[in-house]
Amino acid sequence: MHWLRLILCAVLASELFLRLPILQTLAKARAAAMKSARLLPSTRISDHWKERMLPVYARIIATNSVLFFGLLCAALVPVVLAGLFHPGGVSAWLAALLHPVNMVALFAVSAGYVALRLRLRRG
Repeated sequence: MHWLRLILCAVLASELFLRLPILQTLAKARAAAMKSARLLPSTRISDHWKERMLPVYARIIATNSVLFFGLLCAALVPVVLAGLFHPGGVSAWLAALLHPVNMVALFAVSAGYVALRLRLRRG
């Protein structure tokens, strides 16, 4: 039953990871960071314009960073909820997940599932 729960958690978390806009959110934050990095050393852009744009880029980076963290947490909800059905409760379940064999199993199942889903999506 433990392995079935572990596999189900890995599949559900992987599916959420694929469906939630996690990578798009990270890409938006990265794009704003790259723009601000190009803006600062530029001698063609006035200091006044830099002072106006840097807070805008900072807000974009901060917003998308917080959203990224929230989406990652949302993708892990099935793993935490599985602890409700684990003998010993959520704390025992989370402790069991930290066992190296279980961590490798979670990674292997997730990686295999994501690879299979992406292959099926491409056709």
